[in-house]
Amino acid sequence: MSLAAFHQAQGAVWDREGEVEVPWSYGNVEEEVEALYRGAALLDFSEHGLLELRGADRVDFLHNQCTSDIRGMPKESWLKTLFLNARGQIEHLGRVFHLGEALWVSSPSAQALAQRFRRYIVFDQVEVEPLPHSLLRLQGPQAEAVGQQLLPLPPRWSLSRLSGGVVARDELGLWLLLPTPQAADLAPQLLEHGATPVGRQAWHIWRVEQGQPDLAEALGELPQEAGLEGRVSYKKGCYLGQEIMARLEARGQTRYRLMALLGQAQIPPGAEVFREGRPVGRVGTAVESPEWGAVALALLRKELRPGDQVRVGEWSATVASLPLE
Repeated sequence: MSLAAFHQAQGAVWDREGEVEVPWSYGNVEEEVEALYRGAALLDFSEHGLLELRGADRVDFLHNQCTSDIRGMPKESWLKTLFLNARGQIEHLGRVFHLGEALWVSSPSAQALAQRFRRYIVFDQVEVEPLPHSLLRLQGPQAEAVGQQLLPLPPRWSLSRLSGGVVARDELGLWLLLPTPQAADLAPQLLEHGATPVGRQAWHIWRVEQGQPDLAEALGELPQEAGLEGRVSYKKGCYLGQEIMARLEARGQTRYRLMALLGQAQIPPGAEVFREGRPVGRVGTAVESPEWGAVALALLRKELRPGDQVRVGEWSATVASLPLE
């Protein structure tokens, strides 16, 4: 069975995420959101893509490309990182997995990230190749209990090897980076052991409620304003965008922060936000939450406070702090 056939067997409804179709829901969004909060949600992020970096200069090269301390990573560990442009704005999100003999990088824009890497390889001994792997996510308070029945679980922020693949663990669950046939075999077994298939619609609802930014909020923004400062190491130097990061650390002069908007109706993603006729930010991801109704993540001027009223298009909305409680 292929992964597509697996999703079809679970009753998946498909929709587009960027340029590809993804399992959007499985027919009951409330149950899928519930699995993310109280169960073990199984999601498929295979469209993100996975790159392998090999060669003598792989560590130094990647260290100089991203905001994280790759040189200081222990083997068999992983981390979340950012790839900036010269103005300090986010171009790509990524996760780096240190396998010792190679570095793996997953990203929602892996193909474009590979092109960026190749532009910057001059004399570096680095080879960049896409891997034919799928990326499954097992997330929620029961994720570890489900996963340990079938997989070798590493400590948090470490990874375990499988045949041709990796299991990586964080505080919310597991990333499973597996050759696609293995991923397709594993997915139904995870359901048999208690996981719930969850589509991208429920995941977006969860991350909006929890204040977890993604590409819709991050692309073209400063990490400190998009809620992603935790992916920036201020102890390293010599990477694209580093001068801007150092300046922001020294002066702390940012204008925006990530907050929530509670709306009267569906909030249009990407729309400009106004207060008293003045632009004060923009909408990122907007969802219809079973608990909160129309809600969105937005990058808003730092002077705005929870409870402030703003306008998005023809509708008013209320500013709220994150996570929603």
